[in-house]
Amino acid sequence: MELSPRKQAVLAAVTKTYIKTGEPVGSKALNAILKNSPSSATLRNEMSELCELGLLAQPHTSAGRIPTSDGFKIYVDTLMTPEKLSESSKSFIDNGFSDVHATPEKLPEIAGKLLSDLTGLPAVTCFSIETGPKVKRIELLPIGKKTVMIVLITADGRTRSRIIRTDIVSNPDLLKRFTEVAERKIAGKKLSELTKSYMQGLVAYAGIDALTLMPLFSAVFEMTQGLEASSVNLSGEAALHNIFNNDAAVKRIISLVNLREPMLSLLSGIDGRVGVIFGNDTGFSELDSDAIVAAKYGGNDKYKGVVGVIGPNRMSYDQIIPSVEYTALKLTELITEAQKDMEE
Repeated sequence: MELSPRKQAVLAAVTKTYIKTGEPVGSKALNAILKNSPSSATLRNEMSELCELGLLAQPHTSAGRIPTSDGFKIYVDTLMTPEKLSESSKSFIDNGFSDVHATPEKLPEIAGKLLSDLTGLPAVTCFSIETGPKVKRIELLPIGKKTVMIVLITADGRTRSRIIRTDIVSNPDLLKRFTEVAERKIAGKKLSELTKSYMQGLVAYAGIDALTLMPLFSAVFEMTQGLEASSVNLSGEAALHNIFNNDAAVKRIISLVNLREPMLSLLSGIDGRVGVIFGNDTGFSELDSDAIVAAKYGGNDKYKGVVGVIGPNRMSYDQIIPSVEYTALKLTELITEAQKDMEE
């Protein structure tokens, strides 16, 4: 849609003012805002035509105008100039990451919390591993007369543990047998390969020790179920309640994030390094009047994801976009460093 320079100026002024005040914008207010402003009558005509184009709306007969979702979209895509991120905001993000020593899997969650605290908006992060995580090793640690801890460590640095009661603690041969089977048949496998049927096959492979070792292999299978190749996390749930002020809407958005796959699909649609996804383009009614500002991050093409914030259409895009972009850049740096440390 091609707009005349005057219509562009009117749409930009209405949108920017509405974001700041939350109130419909009338011709008198525009007259004071625009440089070399035409008459109020001319401005009213321009706003009426923008309404006909579906870019502005008039909430009440005598009220001013507010931008529609399509109006916000044109404003963000073509009329807005993002601000330069302030040094205080950069320092906030840098300091938040300064003492962090975490695996690539945990870094996005930390970034999400920082971004939520900085913007006052709920943040969403997704994390994926291109090749799917592999098991690096499994350790069996006796911690009592009839209690052992199973520790599973993946090649990308994730760790899971489980404590179970078993009679094999007092039998060194059985402990050795479990370790042999784990090293031969589990270590080096992708988590996606450790299906229920595969683990049942290991029980058969264990031979005469099968019945005794079965609880251990069952525990390993259960531990792998929480180590997906991708994840989605929501930070700042309190901010979600503050912004939407509607428990039903909050629950719907949380459910959408928890479903994981829909949110992964949405966030994968980010074009370029940073972008804005408007809810009415997604097909999800939960986001109809909302938007997601998100940016991609990645470490050496292995660990990838998206970090961003969810908010109402009326949010300060010119300030939020650079905050999201800078957070993603820092996250890329840290994940790349963490990956190198793990490979050395």
